[in-house]
This record gives sequence, structure tokens and C-alpha cells, in this order.
Amino acid sequence: MTVQDVIQRLIQGISIGSIYGLIAIGYVLIYNAWGVLNFAQGDMVMIGSFAILITHVNWGLPIWLAFHLAVTICLIVGFLIEISAFRPLIDANNQRRLIATIGVGIFIRNLVRVIFGADPFPFPSIFGDRPFRVADLTLVPQNLWNIAIGFGMIVALNLFLKRTRIGKSMRATAQDREAAKLMGINVKRNMSLTFVIASGLGGIAGMLIAPVYFVIATIGTSLGGKGFASALLGGIASNSGSMIGGISLGIAESAAAMISSAWQPMVAFLVLFIILIFKPSGIMGKKEIRKV
Repeated sequence: MTVQDVIQRLIQGISIGSIYGLIAIGYVLIYNAWGVLNFAQGDMVMIGSFAILITHVNWGLPIWLAFHLAVTICLIVGFLIEISAFRPLIDANNQRRLIATIGVGIFIRNLVRVIFGADPFPFPSIFGDRPFRVADLTLVPQNLWNIAIGFGMIVALNLFLKRTRIGKSMRATAQDREAAKLMGINVKRNMSLTFVIASGLGGIAGMLIAPVYFVIATIGTSLGGKGFASALLGGIASNSGSMIGGISLGIAESAAAMISSAWQPMVAFLVLFIILIFKPSGIMGKKEIRKV
């Protein structure tokens, strides 16, 4: 294998890892705000894939308009899920809320399967499928755009959380819900907004992955697991760490594919196993110290 092949594999790994990172950020946002892992996040990826399929392929809308409409659909679906399944359990124990996330995911998955069937749908490349050459490298526009959008979203999210008033109130809610309430912050609104933003990020990840994989009702199952592994790898409390974890996982999968394609599907679970044993706090996570 030549150096050019290794570089191209690296770019492919960063590209798919950027999508894993977007999914992972959704896990991190909801975990920090709600204190529970949302195992329906992968199904929001699937909703995003079907939303762009309907708006662009079925309705024939231009891709820029279809993208904005699909994001809006994901935000609305996320809000409806939050007010119907999560908000009633806002003060419930973590076990009940965790079970609720699993139940919501199963419901969404089967509802989409009933409506659209179990067959996969092909989706055309959003950014063009004609590769171009730079020196001895053959680059695919889709991969480069995935990287640019993934990094752009994490930068935009960090700026929003750190520079805007709403973002600061969301961070305060995530750090200490009771203290934020005493300071006059609308905690329930911030928790809802966090859920909606996480749903939107998952939907965008689904739109970016649609040209790479077929659009199918079960696409969120595997991608949700890889997003969860990325979140733990980077640090479940760190937005930036989740993107680092996603890219690391993408590169690891790409490296495993050099050895054998049979190794690629199991890399995420191997990484998850190793992280849980040796470094549960993740790459950028901080070890919690509890005083007794």
C-alpha cells in the first residue's frame, strides 16, 4: 500500500468520523442537560435521511431548499418527541428516562418501517460524485464537504454556547439545574431547546450520510451505536471531545479496513469496550471525584 493510499484512507476516515462526531454531540448535549443518555439519537439520524430523501428526491426540491426544509422537519420531530415522551419524565429517575429513550427509538424505527417499508432507498450524492485529483490523490467532494460541515457545526455550536445569552443559560442549566432556576433561568425551555438542537444535529448527520449509505429505517441503529462510542471515546461531557472521538473512531475503522473489511464493523464496539475498562472518562473527559 502506497503513501497516497494511506492518505486517502485517512481522509475517508476523517470524513465518516465527522459524521460520527455530529451524532456524538447530540448524545453529549442531552446527557449534560438531562442527565441521561438518549438512545433514540440514532433514530434522529434516520429521520434526517428520510427527510432529505422526501424533500429532494420525492418532491424534487433543489438541494439547498430541501436541506433547510429537512432540518426544519428534524427540529419539529425532536420537539414533538421532547414534549410527549421526555418532558413528562423530567423529574423521574434516570432508569425510567433511559427506558423511555429506548422505547421512543423503537417506536420511531417501526413507524418509519410501516410508512416506507423495509427496503433501502438510494440517494444521489449531494455535492457531486465525480472525484478530482490533487497531485497523486483522488479526492471525493462528498468527503471534503462532510469534514468541512462537521468542523463548521462544532465551531458554530461552541460559539453559540459561549457567546450568546441563550447559550450561556443552556450551559448554566446543564451545570446545575437548581442553581439556574434560582437565578431566574427558564430551565424547562433550555432543556427543550437542547433536545431540539441535538435532534437537528442528528438530522444533519443523517443527511450527510444518506449519499454514502442507502436510506433505510434501520440506519440509525448502527450509526447511533457508533455515535455513542464516539461520545464515550471523546468524553461524554465534552462537545469538542465528541468530535475528536468521532474522528478517532472513523480513522480507526478506515485503518481496520486496510487489514480486512470484516474488521471494520466491530471496531466501534472494540473501542467502546476498551474505553469503558481503561478510561471511562474519555479522551477529554475529567475524572469525577466524589467526597464521602
